[in-house]
Amino acid sequence: MIKLYLKLMRVPQWVKNIILFAGLIFSKKIFELPSLTKVCLAFLCFSLVASCQYVFNDFLDQKEDAKHPEKKHRPLASGELDSGIALAITGVILPVALIGAYKLSPIFFYLTIFYLLFNMLYSKVLKHIVILDVMSISIGFVLRAIAGAVVIGVEFSHWLLLCTFMLALFWGFSKRRGEINILKTDAGKHRKILEEYSIEFLDLMMGVVATLTLVSYVMYAVSPETAKSLGTPYMVYTVPIVVYAIFRSLYIIYIKNMGHNPTKAILTDVSVLTSGFIWLLLILFLMFGNISGQPPVLQ
Repeated sequence: MIKLYLKLMRVPQWVKNIILFAGLIFSKKIFELPSLTKVCLAFLCFSLVASCQYVFNDFLDQKEDAKHPEKKHRPLASGELDSGIALAITGVILPVALIGAYKLSPIFFYLTIFYLLFNMLYSKVLKHIVILDVMSISIGFVLRAIAGAVVIGVEFSHWLLLCTFMLALFWGFSKRRGEINILKTDAGKHRKILEEYSIEFLDLMMGVVATLTLVSYVMYAVSPETAKSLGTPYMVYTVPIVVYAIFRSLYIIYIKNMGHNPTKAILTDVSVLTSGFIWLLLILFLMFGNISGQPPVLQ
């Protein structure tokens, strides 16, 4: 039963919450143990709340998921796990996670509550409205980024928030495209909103948001404010890695046909993981390698 409940919680989806660490990294506090500990605890609390939301969603969508070629294997949709037991366990985990969030920071707690309520609104209303369904998912990622920053009391770049929003839109539209591609004519039976989309329209949207993602990241990288806050004018050299990651994502979506499950695509693609690791190492080197861009002073 524990194994089934962990599957229901979708622990691999916690990778989405790694963005909570962005504020820690870009505020140059990643090597400060108190701040690092606080964000790690925030990650755990936020992830547990998000998992509880997944349980509620699966409970509400059991009938629809049973018609999906992949989602029909989920514990509640397949009937392997009793829904009453699942809700009872969730009823214990959710309050504990929320209390932990409040202990970390009242503002973080309110953002976590807002995220939970916003997702409930998404499940009931927003996911049935074309375009807003994907935009709502993207707003969730922005909330994660802000939550990770406020828990340690630091500001977050507006350009980086915009980049986060656009990147989430990109993956959201790719998920819709992948679902239509897999379900074909049965797409509308599984998710009514899929009838409002077409492959051609989603291709157009993905092209637009991929471009805007790159533009917003470039603007962040070359911004004087970024150079001042990070202590280096060389963030522009991280741009090629981001360009490669976006292009690799397009390859995954169009050639490997894994757009319907972006999280799995990221976690199983060595090239994306490697580029992300190199990007992080380069950023840390630029921020902490004493590369100021100033000419040497002659003695």
